[in-house]
Amino acid sequence: MPMNILTITALVLTTLLAPAQAERLVRTTQTLPDLAAPPQGTAQWIARRMRMNGLPMTLKAFESRLSADAVLAHYESQLRSSGSHETRRSMSSPWQVLMFRSHDHFVTVHARTVSGGSEGTILVSPALDPARLRVHSDFPRPPAARIVNLQQYDDAGMQSEHISFTSERSPFVEAQAFSELLIRDGWTKIDTRPTYKAHRGFVLEAQRDAEQALLVVIPDAARPTRTAVVVTWKKS
Repeated sequence: MPMNILTITALVLTTLLAPAQAERLVRTTQTLPDLAAPPQGTAQWIARRMRMNGLPMTLKAFESRLSADAVLAHYESQLRSSGSHETRRSMSSPWQVLMFRSHDHFVTVHARTVSGGSEGTILVSPALDPARLRVHSDFPRPPAARIVNLQQYDDAGMQSEHISFTSERSPFVEAQAFSELLIRDGWTKIDTRPTYKAHRGFVLEAQRDAEQALLVVIPDAARPTRTAVVVTWKKS
């Protein structure tokens, strides 16, 4: 889950769900419960409508003068009072985590202590069978690149995808393959440059009409023989 609130917010950029998918996403997320800000605190939307690996969800960030433990106790009491459902607490330092499951939806609250109180996120999703989820992106990709994580956003008419790929080929070969494929699909390459911190990595920027794409192609930190590709694709 998130390392910090700024990291999550930075992911909420903008681009591409098909209209039918977008309509289904709106209908699904509109039925999800909307948890209010914690006591002595405020909350703001990060994404009113998004998908994570095919799963529809909503995501909020909050701040409170209460401690992280007090915030989770508040939501735990609130959720339990809504019916006899399963709640569970866990710890993933520095985050305290509350997970709530009902017949219809899941709620996950992350909270951590900060100066003057606490901060965290509230994620709500429907209780769907994993077999019903579909991870698919229309972003051009070479056959060797496999999707490992897909975040799709649709807020106020702005749509976006944040895609993580993995490949067995080297960063140079994969960067070249993505570049050639994008050009073939009508994209214009704006810039290609080496990454500053990751050895053997590349950054590609491309544009097609109003669409923009930023690709970071680097050796996979967990498995150096593999390549990790992170794409931020936006359409405005």
